[in-house]
Amino acid sequence: MPTGIAQGEAMAKLERGRRHRGQALRNSLRCLMSLLAIGLLGLLGGCGPRPPKPVVQQALAYQISHPAGAVASLVGGDRLAARLEVQDVQIRQDRREPLLLASGEKLEGHHLSGTYTLIVKPPGSRRPYRRKGDPFQLTLAHQKAQSSPSPEGAEPKTLPERWLLAHPSPNAKTWEVIDFFPQPAPLPELPLAEPDAPTPH
Repeated sequence: MPTGIAQGEAMAKLERGRRHRGQALRNSLRCLMSLLAIGLLGLLGGCGPRPPKPVVQQALAYQISHPAGAVASLVGGDRLAARLEVQDVQIRQDRREPLLLASGEKLEGHHLSGTYTLIVKPPGSRRPYRRKGDPFQLTLAHQKAQSSPSPEGAEPKTLPERWLLAHPSPNAKTWEVIDFFPQPAPLPELPLAEPDAPTPH
């Protein structure tokens, strides 16, 4: 009898151990699935395009050459931009959030931070001044490609995507945007064709 009781207790302990290990495994699987779900949501939330580096370079050059306040009127943004060059942009962080514009439109916002190299060409000097590893922070708004309304019977036009430099409006509740890309020069107008002179009979 004692031997049978001991065997029964051993079997009960073994069964309890199996149940405990099974419960621990199920708990581990639940934690793993939760972590995977959180990671998937993060990936889906940031699945939009990242600003290309040339776009960030252009935005930085515009932001540096167009300072706010009285400095802008003293220096002149166009003259300053001609002597600045931005290189080696390294984006360290891209934090995204929807931006509400003053017009009521919502665009995807990218709060960027990182480093860049600034090259300044002083007037009258052949040797440019170079400063590496400067930190930067700026916000870009991404406007996706969209179709514009067209007159009846005409083919609808598709407006290409745009990256806009964004900054908070004075009320700090909405955002204002600037199209910082240089506008292409308008095509020259072709002269009207002169009517052919009548040929003498």
